[in-house]
Amino acid sequence: MKQKEAFAIFVGAIMVLSAFAGFAFRGGGEGNVTIKQAPTSLDAFGMQGRLVDWNFNSLEDVLKMSPESTVSAYWVNLDRSDDLTDSAKGGLPRSYGLEFGDKPGQLYPNNVQKMAVSYFNGSYVEFHWVNPFQIGYDGLVVPYQDYMIIPSSANMGLVVGKPILFGPQASLSGVIDVISGGLPTDRFTLLVGQKADLQAAYLGGVANAPLGGGYKEFYLGVSDLGSEYLLDAKYLDLGASEGKVNDLSSKFGLNATTEFGVTELEGTIDRARLKDALKSFTAP
Repeated sequence: MKQKEAFAIFVGAIMVLSAFAGFAFRGGGEGNVTIKQAPTSLDAFGMQGRLVDWNFNSLEDVLKMSPESTVSAYWVNLDRSDDLTDSAKGGLPRSYGLEFGDKPGQLYPNNVQKMAVSYFNGSYVEFHWVNPFQIGYDGLVVPYQDYMIIPSSANMGLVVGKPILFGPQASLSGVIDVISGGLPTDRFTLLVGQKADLQAAYLGGVANAPLGGGYKEFYLGVSDLGSEYLLDAKYLDLGASEGKVNDLSSKFGLNATTEFGVTELEGTIDRARLKDALKSFTAP
């Protein structure tokens, strides 16, 4: 997808969810909605039907909710530091949760503490981890597998829970199928057991994959150490992208090793260079 087209779609999603958020916070429209702060439990949402209730501590948890056709995903701990959040905004693909999750009232009454995006079938679903807030909603819902999809336009919607799901309704149903017992993707192996404050994973050989996609799989993890960041990049069966990976190793002063088909770049980088590193490692 061309950059201008992707940006236009992103702006459209912003407008759709902004309209829903304003409606939900103020009340009005076809339904009657009121929202106020509430204790931190799923029951506090006050919604009927099943609520999403899933671990959300790493990208591995996200991929366990993502369909088999998933080709890439990222997860960010927005509570870790403002600097990490700002770098992620400038260095990762744009998303509503990433752009506005740290601004109370833009999406929800509370900050988005952690967020993720999973890309599949030419579409996506966003995951937003928020302390629950009271929702009184008697407008239109779309029941699916006992979950209630709240439409925010003709084709976009929300599913309440921890995390909250947001995206095109057809894509939401794909994630609901997985959390209801369907098969998740099993094609991402490099991130298993990995922990970091920011994580991204990509399959190679697909359109717009980072560095040309000349590998089977790519994982990127970033951990905030306080004065600097620890960056860990892994490539499975590195092939045609080898030259670009070597260039990144030199550019950011990272140690490169290869063992059992996995090429790993690891090292610390200055805080001021994280945005550039994210752009460089995820560029097509």
